[in-house]
Amino acid sequence: MKMFSITGWSGSGKTTVITRLIQHFTSANKRVVAVKNAPDKYYLEPETKDTFKFLAAGTEKVYLAAKKELLTMQRVENKTHVFALLEKEVNHDNCDILLLEGLRRDDIPMIEIFNSTVNDSPKFSFDQSVAIISDKPVTDEIPNFNRDNINEISTFMEAYHE
Repeated sequence: MKMFSITGWSGSGKTTVITRLIQHFTSANKRVVAVKNAPDKYYLEPETKDTFKFLAAGTEKVYLAAKKELLTMQRVENKTHVFALLEKEVNHDNCDILLLEGLRRDDIPMIEIFNSTVNDSPKFSFDQSVAIISDKPVTDEIPNFNRDNINEISTFMEAYHE
């Protein structure tokens, strides 16, 4: 299983690039799992809703079933707990590519999305990333990819190993 943390400033285009990568990989019959990191004060359900009340009451997990979706919710203590749960749930048997938007850990290769029309410089130093995806070339220190070249980006990701 390949795993990448996709990072960058808010508004840099992370979700757009990830969505395009998901479409590309799934069209090549790859199984993709995506995880979106939300701000610390964000709750999946407002406190007045039933699923929040179920979690607050002490249930281990809550499933929210909609017409064509099933959302699983459970309490987590911190980001370390999130990664422990992911390692338990997502593996080589059910995933080829794991994309983490805004969720990072030192041992997971990080690719930064950078948009020069939104920010003056990348969010992270180049030694923290394995590549940068941008609207224009940024550095010679790590591979640079144009955000519109999904084929080149996906080829890099599939070939990447530390």
